[in-house]
Formats: sequence, structure tokens, C-alpha cells
Amino acid sequence: MRRIFLAALPLLLAACSIDQSRLGHFVTQTVQPGMPMEQALVRMQAEGFYCNAGSGADAVISCTRTYERLVQKNCLERVDLVRSASSAKTVGAIDVLEVKCPK
Repeated sequence: MRRIFLAALPLLLAACSIDQSRLGHFVTQTVQPGMPMEQALVRMQAEGFYCNAGSGADAVISCTRTYERLVQKNCLERVDLVRSASSAKTVGAIDVLEVKCPK
């Protein structure tokens, strides 16, 4: 039994850590600049993000998702979708913000 616990310990510790680069890679595979904003929102929501689209005139749409951890309190993954300067219906940039975790 102790062997199983010791073998599983690295997996448990990995599940408790935050991998900021993994989030960035995931987001850039999900949405890209130049795609329609409506499509980007649908994709983000399909991946479990809540996006505050507001009135539709906001330059930045903030999306958040809870990152569940086994041992510690949950964290909040945050991504901003920035509208294109030339077309409000298009994604101009994607800002992957630092994951926020309670201390």
C-alpha cells in the first residue's frame, strides 16, 4: 500500500501545481487573433470558461474558468479577448493573465 502511495505522490503534487504555460498553449490552440469574436466566445464557453460579453461594445471581454485542485483551494484561470481595432466582431489579441489562487 505504501508503494502505491509513493508512486502516486508525484501525480498528486502535479495536480496541485499551476502550469501557466499549459494554459497559454491551450488558449492559443482554442482561439486565435483574426477569428470572429462570436466563434471565439463559443469555443471558450465550450471549454468551461465564463465570458462576460457585456453590451458588446466593450473593447475587452474577460473570460474565467475555475481550476480545481485536489489538496488546495481552487484557482481562477483568466483570459482577455481583445476586439480588433478595425472590426469589433473580430478577435484582435488574446491576453492570458496570471492564474489567481487563494493564499
